[in-house]
Amino acid sequence: MLIRLGTLLGDMVPVSVHQKHREPDTWKWLPDQPRIAYEVNEYGGRKDVPVALKLALSATVNDDRITSVLGENTAIWSITCDQPGNDIMRRKDDLAAYKRLLRDLFNRIKAYHGEGVLLHVFPAVPASVAVETGRVWMPKADLAMKLYDQNRTAQAFVPTITIG
Repeated sequence: MLIRLGTLLGDMVPVSVHQKHREPDTWKWLPDQPRIAYEVNEYGGRKDVPVALKLALSATVNDDRITSVLGENTAIWSITCDQPGNDIMRRKDDLAAYKRLLRDLFNRIKAYHGEGVLLHVFPAVPASVAVETGRVWMPKADLAMKLYDQNRTAQAFVPTITIG
């Protein structure tokens, strides 16, 4: 829902997105914290397969959780980090860096797979990242997205919302 909220806010209106921290209990950015070491993995195989975007910053998302939903022949692109955690987004600069990485990755995925592809998004991200993921997405330029959420009852990712 937060990604969808971000698409409704868009990037044309000034918005200040913050992250609620668990420790210390605050909404303030903590600029003295270490930077997030993002890892971007690009897919380089077949172009005519389902396309997935794994966003794994709050928790590790193993590829088999994605292929169990979309099939073994899935193009998996990702933004992850060296130490995922639920309280990872502490610096405003890290959120800005994520937005730049995602914007570039959206463009690379579309250039590689083509205009008519549906992008299956598997997020495990902090709330601020979810909102900014939606704000980065451009309705006239980016691929349509199908968002997935981990469902405890199904013990798997299940489709929730399609955007675009």
